[in-house]
Amino acid sequence: MEKVFSHIPSPFDNIPDDSPVVFISYSWDSPEHKAWVRKLSDDLRTKYSVYTLLDQNNRGGFDLITFMTKGVQRADRVLLIGTPEYRRKSELYDGGGVKYEDQLITIELYHKMGSSKFIPVLREGKFDTSFTSIIETRTGYSMVDDGEYEEVLYKLAADLWNNPINAAPALGPKPSFAVTNVSDNGNNQGKREVTVESFISEIKRLISTPNSDIAFTEMIEEEGEKAHEKILEKSDYNFRVDAERFKEYKDYHLKAVERLIAASIIIVRHGTLKQQQLLVDAMVKLCMTRPLGNGESSVIGTSNLHLLGVTFLFHTIGVASVKYGYFQILPEMMKRGVPAGHALSYSHTYSLAHLAGTNHWSREELCDYMNQGWYYPYSELISRSLLPFFKSYFLNDDEFRNGFAIWERLFSMMYVYYKSALLPDYEVFPSGLFLGERIARNTMIGGDSYSQFFADALTKKDEWEPLKQGLFDGSYSQFEDINKRAQEYYSKGMY
Repeated sequence: MEKVFSHIPSPFDNIPDDSPVVFISYSWDSPEHKAWVRKLSDDLRTKYSVYTLLDQNNRGGFDLITFMTKGVQRADRVLLIGTPEYRRKSELYDGGGVKYEDQLITIELYHKMGSSKFIPVLREGKFDTSFTSIIETRTGYSMVDDGEYEEVLYKLAADLWNNPINAAPALGPKPSFAVTNVSDNGNNQGKREVTVESFISEIKRLISTPNSDIAFTEMIEEEGEKAHEKILEKSDYNFRVDAERFKEYKDYHLKAVERLIAASIIIVRHGTLKQQQLLVDAMVKLCMTRPLGNGESSVIGTSNLHLLGVTFLFHTIGVASVKYGYFQILPEMMKRGVPAGHALSYSHTYSLAHLAGTNHWSREELCDYMNQGWYYPYSELISRSLLPFFKSYFLNDDEFRNGFAIWERLFSMMYVYYKSALLPDYEVFPSGLFLGERIARNTMIGGDSYSQFFADALTKKDEWEPLKQGLFDGSYSQFEDINKRAQEYYSKGMY
């Protein structure tokens, strides 16, 4: 007679017929990552009655290769938990578990290209950096943000039960096409203002949906065109600037680009480099102005107002890059030229970094326009205008100020390194609040993000993340040289 303990049940014994069966493929990146995957599996089981096949539940004595092979074949759906390490191991030729699962998945996909069996679930990084190319183009779910875990889990479970939340509704009745107008005070008939919230929601949806490049591109290009048209409507510069007129234009431009600003934070955080490049294209567009008509004129310096909107967008992308550690777009921003016809010249090409990144008023003028006596009014103008957009991304105002100071100092060095100034040989490092922060932070006890960010460069050298992602041509010696020149410049008090 067989003993009670002689039969060790397999995960494939007694699989229910009335629940979806899901195999979970992932890499053992860290104990924390393994624990997160285990929680995902447990939550699908206990909250949504999804029968998961997870190696952590495999009983002693069972072969993992058999478990993986049988699991992928038996499962109704396969969840692929994407991280940069998962992709790296998928591409290794070392016979590891992730590579073996990838081979099984690839074979089945090639036999059933139309299959929706494999669902990418992004846990870390981005879709194009955390999955192999055959997987990254499939519709998936982003679970990078722990604050959205329960909401995404619900949507994922609904999908696994073949009842997706985003299923198209049934067709309604045939419309009568009666003429109706939606207007505000008789103007802009048929148009509705798109809210920042709805715009961001759609951006998030498109970023997390593979094969949505065309829709995403058209959405950003259309928004860039709308913002530009709105700015052109107020491109009359035949007046003298005072505090009231400056605030009027500042608020108007900020409103014109608010959807692009809010979207750029999401795109830097979750988007691909290709998607981020669309923001650079939009900024170039925003720099362009219309030629003066017959009899028109402008007061010297007034056309600087045209650059307020693009300035806010430029620095938003910079702060977001620092906040989330994605720096690939920054060299593109610094190297990009803006053709003649922009706000500062009808005949010469200027760099985007010069037009959108630097102050075109004197300190005294800007203080007068802002009714303040700040030492760095340009920094105050930008940081105070952008703070509301970053409120939900930074812990508090001080952390935002830290991040803004990091970006300003980084930009200052890049400005000279990439020869962004009006005259290529004119070495001028833009100044800002980061100079005051440097002094304040050096007197603090203990570390802080501002000091630590640049201290990391000294210890990690070529492995410093901004260099690894291409800043200063990826060379520590180049960074070291420009940093030394910057310090010498600042020490002369030329700011």
